[in-house]
Amino acid sequence: MIERLAPGTRTRIGPYRILGLLGTGGMGEVYLARPAGDPAGGLVALKTVRPELDLDDGFRVRFRRETEAAAAVRSPRTAAFVGGDTTARTPWLATEFVPGPSLAEAVSRDGPLPERVVRATGAGLALALADMHAVRVLHRDLKPGNVLLGPDGPKVIDFGIAQTFDATQLTRTGVVVGSPGYISPEHVDGSAALVPASDVFCLGAVLTFAAAGHGPFDDSDMAAVIFRISRGEAELSGVPASLREVIARCLDTRPERRPAPRELAALLLPEQVPVPFPWTPGVRAQQTDYERAAGECADAAPAEQAPAFVVPPLPPRPPAALPGAGQAAPAGRRRAPRVVSAAVAVTACLLLGYVLWPDPGPRGGPEDGARSTAPGAGASRAAEAADVRALPRADSGRTGDFGEAATDQSARPAGWKAWKATVEGGSGGCSFAESSLLCGGPKGVTALDAADGTRRWRTPKGARDAGPALVAGFTEGTVYAFVGQALVGYRITDGQERWRAKLPAGHTGSAAVQDGDTLYYVTGGGTAATGRLAARRLTGDRRELWNKPYDGTRPALVADDGRLVVVAGDTRIVDGTTGTVKERLSANDFPCRDPALRDRLLVCRAAGTGVAVMKDVTRPGEHRIIAQEMAVRDPVALTDDGTVVVAGDDRLYTFDAADGRPKWPQDRFADGGGEPSVAGDQILAAKGTGVGAYRREDGEPANITGYTGVPYPPGDPPQLLAVGDVVFLTFDDGTVVSGYIP
Repeated sequence: MIERLAPGTRTRIGPYRILGLLGTGGMGEVYLARPAGDPAGGLVALKTVRPELDLDDGFRVRFRRETEAAAAVRSPRTAAFVGGDTTARTPWLATEFVPGPSLAEAVSRDGPLPERVVRATGAGLALALADMHAVRVLHRDLKPGNVLLGPDGPKVIDFGIAQTFDATQLTRTGVVVGSPGYISPEHVDGSAALVPASDVFCLGAVLTFAAAGHGPFDDSDMAAVIFRISRGEAELSGVPASLREVIARCLDTRPERRPAPRELAALLLPEQVPVPFPWTPGVRAQQTDYERAAGECADAAPAEQAPAFVVPPLPPRPPAALPGAGQAAPAGRRRAPRVVSAAVAVTACLLLGYVLWPDPGPRGGPEDGARSTAPGAGASRAAEAADVRALPRADSGRTGDFGEAATDQSARPAGWKAWKATVEGGSGGCSFAESSLLCGGPKGVTALDAADGTRRWRTPKGARDAGPALVAGFTEGTVYAFVGQALVGYRITDGQERWRAKLPAGHTGSAAVQDGDTLYYVTGGGTAATGRLAARRLTGDRRELWNKPYDGTRPALVADDGRLVVVAGDTRIVDGTTGTVKERLSANDFPCRDPALRDRLLVCRAAGTGVAVMKDVTRPGEHRIIAQEMAVRDPVALTDDGTVVVAGDDRLYTFDAADGRPKWPQDRFADGGGEPSVAGDQILAAKGTGVGAYRREDGEPANITGYTGVPYPPGDPPQLLAVGDVVFLTFDDGTVVSGYIP
C-alpha cells in the first residue's frame, strides 16, 4: 500500500511534487507524484534512484533504454508513459499511476483467481504483448509483480526496470517479485537469445500463478528452478483442467511452438474482454484501498507554487484494438538450453531488463527522448568534444569506423536532445565539428546546431546561387567548402567568410578528402579530360602543394598517412607529397567501388560480386577478391583490427581482410542488412527503414530500431554519423534527424 513520506524525504524530483512512497528497492524508489504547483494534475508513478548513489554512464544508458521502451509502447493495456529525464542529476521516469494491487499482491492476499478472471486477465496481457511487439519491444521481465490490476483491466509495467533497479509497488510487502521462476529457457541462454515468444513463455508462468497460486517452476533451490525451466518440467497442479493445455503451449521449451500473443488471447477468451472487467470482490476492495490512499496522500501534501516549466499531460489512450497491430514476428533461431552456472545466469538475466527488438516504429515528435543537462555539464562536455569530428564514412580513409568517440557520451553536444530538421533545397551530406553539423547542398552550406537542430547560419544568397556546395575539410574554428568556383573557409560559429581561393576558370570541386592538415581534392571542368587533382595545406599560408591534370569522372578519394587513393573506374595509388601516380590498376584488374583505406590496407566493394582487398597499397600487385559469391550493394566498413563488414542479401557479414575467412559463426550473421558503420563495440546498419545495432564481437543484435527517437522518411539509406552515443542521419531530400544510438 502507499506510504506517507517520512520526515526529511525529498519532496521534489524534476517537475514533480512527491506525495507518497509506492515502493523501494536496493537502488531505486517509486513515488506517487503529481505536477508541482498543479493540484489538479494527474497522478503518476515516478521511478527514480536513491540520491546517495554514484551513477555511472552504464547505469544511465540502461535507464535511458527503459525510458525509450516505455515511450515506444502506446497501449491501453500498459501504464502510459508520461515523461522522463535520464541525464538529470536524479534521473526519473514518470508513468500513469494505476490504482490497484499487483497480481502478486492480490493472489497473496486473497488466493488464486477464478478461471473466468484468469482468462480475461490472460487475454488482456497477451494483447499487451502484441502491442509491445508491434513496436518491436520485448518486455523480458513479465512476472506477477509487473502486472497491476487496474479498475479497467490488467496493465503491464516496468519495461526493464530490473535492468536499473528493483523497485515496484511490492518490494516492501514481501510478496513474490523478480522470482527466477518467471523467466524463459532463452533467458537462461543469455539476453541475445530472447525472442518475442520468450515473453509468451513468461506469460504462461504468470497465468499459472494467477490460476494456482504458485509458479510452474517453484523450488527452494535456484539451480533446480533453472533446470526445470530448461527441461520444460512445469508443475500445473491447481490449474483448472480447461486451462492447462493452453498454458502448457505457452511453456513449451521450443519458442516456435508457443502461440503468438493474439492467438493466445483468442485461445483464452474467444469473445471480447467484458466491460466492466470481471474482477473479484477482493480485487475491487484492494483497488478501492489504493484509490483512497492516493487521495489521502494528495490531500495531505502542502500547496506549492507553479513550476517554471510545464509537465506534459498524460497521453491520450489509443483504442482497445490498435489498428494495424499485427502478429509478433517469427521466433527465429533457437539454441539448446544451458544449465551450467545456472545461478550466475539467472542473476545476470534479472539485471538485464528489456531489449529493443527489430524496428520499433515512430514514437512521436522531436521531443521524444529529450534530455536536459546537469548544472555545469555543458562547459565540460563542450571542452571534451572540441576536437571531435565525424565525416561521411567516418574518416579520411572512408572506413565507416567512428571509433570510441561514437559511444563516448562526453563527446555529445551539451544540452543535446532528439531532433528533426530540414536543410533547404536538399542535402549533399553533413559533417560534425565543434558541436555543429555542416551540410553542403544545392543551396550552399548550412550549419545546424548539433544539440537541437536549429539553423545557426547559411551561406549568403550569392553563394547559394553559385551552385551546389561541397563541404571539404576543417581546421580549428573553420570549415572549408567548395562553393561555385572557389574553395572558401567559413567560421564555424557564425558563417563569416575567413578565406577564399579561386579555382581554375570553369572548374568546380567534385571530390575532396582531408588527411591531417592536407586537403586533397578534384576539380572538374567541362569534360573529363579537363579535371585537376590537387593538394593544399589548410594551415599556415594554405598554399597549394601540387596541382596536376586528371582525367576521369565521379572520383572517390581516400587517404591515410600521406597515401592517397583515387578511384574512378580505374584505381590510382598517388604519392600524397608530390602527386605522382605510383600505380594505376584497371577496373578489370582491380574492380573497386566505394574504397576504404586504413594504414596500407585497401578494401572496396567489387564491381560485380565480392570484396576487393589490397593488403598493402605500396605493393598494389598483391590483391584478391573475397566473399566472391556475395552481391555487395553498399560500401563496406573496415575496423581497426582489419575486419571487413559487408552488407549482402539483407544480412551483415564480417570477414578477416588478411585471409578472407568469415569471422562471425554462420548462425550469427546479423539479420537486417543496410549500409554498415562501426561505433565503438557495435556495428550500426543504416537503411531506408531503420538503423540496426549489432554486437561487434559476434553479430548478435544489440538493439534494432526502425528509427532513433524521432521519425524519418522511408526510402534510400541515409548518411550516418555517430558521435557521443547519438547518431545524425542525413537524407537526400534535406531531412536531418538526430537520436540515440539504438
